[in-house]
Amino acid sequence: MPWEAAGPPMLFGDAARAALLRGVEQMVALLAPTLGPVPRTVAVAPTVGSDPPEVLDDAATIARRTIELSDPFENAGAMLVRSVVLEAVEGAGDGGATTAVLLRALLHGACRQVAAGANVVALSRGIQRGLERVKAALEQQAWQIDGPEEIARIAAQGVGDDDLAVTIGEIVDTVGPDGIVLVQEGRTTETTHEYVDGVRWDGGYLSAYLLAPGESTGRVVEPRILLTDQPITRTEQLVPVLEACVAAGEPRLVVIAPELSDAALALLLANRDRGTLEGALAILAPSLGYQRTGILEDLAAITGGRCLRAEFGDQLEQVTLADLGTARQVWATRQAFGVVGGRGDRAVIRRRVEEVRAELAAGQDDPYVRSKVRERLAKLIGTGVTIQVGAPTARARELLKQRVEAALTTSRLALEQGVVAGGGMGLLGCARALDGLGVAGDEALGVRCLQQALAAPLRTIAENAGLDGRALVRQARTQEGRAFDIVRRRWDDARDGGVVDPLGVTLNALDAAVSAATTMLRVEVLIRRRDPLRRFRNRR
Repeated sequence: MPWEAAGPPMLFGDAARAALLRGVEQMVALLAPTLGPVPRTVAVAPTVGSDPPEVLDDAATIARRTIELSDPFENAGAMLVRSVVLEAVEGAGDGGATTAVLLRALLHGACRQVAAGANVVALSRGIQRGLERVKAALEQQAWQIDGPEEIARIAAQGVGDDDLAVTIGEIVDTVGPDGIVLVQEGRTTETTHEYVDGVRWDGGYLSAYLLAPGESTGRVVEPRILLTDQPITRTEQLVPVLEACVAAGEPRLVVIAPELSDAALALLLANRDRGTLEGALAILAPSLGYQRTGILEDLAAITGGRCLRAEFGDQLEQVTLADLGTARQVWATRQAFGVVGGRGDRAVIRRRVEEVRAELAAGQDDPYVRSKVRERLAKLIGTGVTIQVGAPTARARELLKQRVEAALTTSRLALEQGVVAGGGMGLLGCARALDGLGVAGDEALGVRCLQQALAAPLRTIAENAGLDGRALVRQARTQEGRAFDIVRRRWDDARDGGVVDPLGVTLNALDAAVSAATTMLRVEVLIRRRDPLRRFRNRR
């Protein structure tokens, strides 16, 4: 079949927006059933015929599994929804289904106004002005939470397991919003956790010969620590360090560097075997490039030493004892190492924490870089926890790990920024704030579209639980400060044990939905690209 016969290569105006809206509707129809504490599920066919289907009730996972619709124009709308949902969840840990439902409701209302002759630009401007008023109203509604029980209420909404939620509440309350929590897939069916003193980084020992015979973990107690971003390729670079340690009566040395030559490793081993050094470890500096240097500077603050950097012209041959850090213990395996009981000055560490926070606030477009900076910040602050996620199968462990990570993110946001009435009540409660905004014409229509869309999450949650969504929304307008518990079918005071949502998650979902909706409204042309492999597939 010729490519031209498959349909037009471009769509314009209302036809383009209608195609986008159809794609949005299909994607949101997949995600909306997962919203609320009584979610429906979506079964995804396996990639291998003999495998069972994957039954999912998480919007982000469903969006990841949905990669293409058959109609290329509708697919454009669906993929825009997919992108914004995944971005929202990545930023806040939750809120994917809320984002999708808000986006659909906003687009439906706005597209009706455009079809009736409203100006797209003015309509979008009105939506944006309404957004700022809604965000301010949400922030006024919010209150702070404290204690493991309140944090567990937040976590329970993400993991769906009360016992696991209690564990997460205890962990987040202990380590705080910036504490380090490592989530790993365990090897049993039970989920366990362990508190870890000090900091741990990937990047294990450089030579197993420096370990005690028969041991898989090297440990040096009360060592001096050399930190550098320079490769150590000559023995002359290490001799001054060894002499300084021995002269000070502290013959235990840990070297953390991006590379040690065989000759440098042999020098450490020879001095240990002769008894000149009581203990020695050579550890690979973690990460790469700028992040590696940042981690080494963090370790310098924690241990009270100095990172010797090539860009500053630091020479290893000129190292003194004052340049070396100290700690209660340093350990290393083949994959990782840790520093326990660093002797760094607390004032120096606090200054370093502020520097890393400023680095995070400056912003990075790369989510990976941002996650690494957050990880560095958490490790600077102190105590960490490792959670080993257990489940009967590998797939179940993977899904539970994702849920635990998301619950940790939302719990930390709640602890840091506060919470609002949950179940869609926080958003619905902002609708009155849009009355009398002082706009006219098509901008006022945009405000009205946003006002109507704010009811969509509560309505969808009710419908997923088998209730009359519109009736519940009407009832909710008279229940200020309360939230409807879908599971128990009753209204509760949101501040006194009722359903709550993290403020950060709600704001993030609202921002993402409005941004995507106004972007789609301004689309005037859709172009589909020719598939270069189409004619070859048609021949088959």
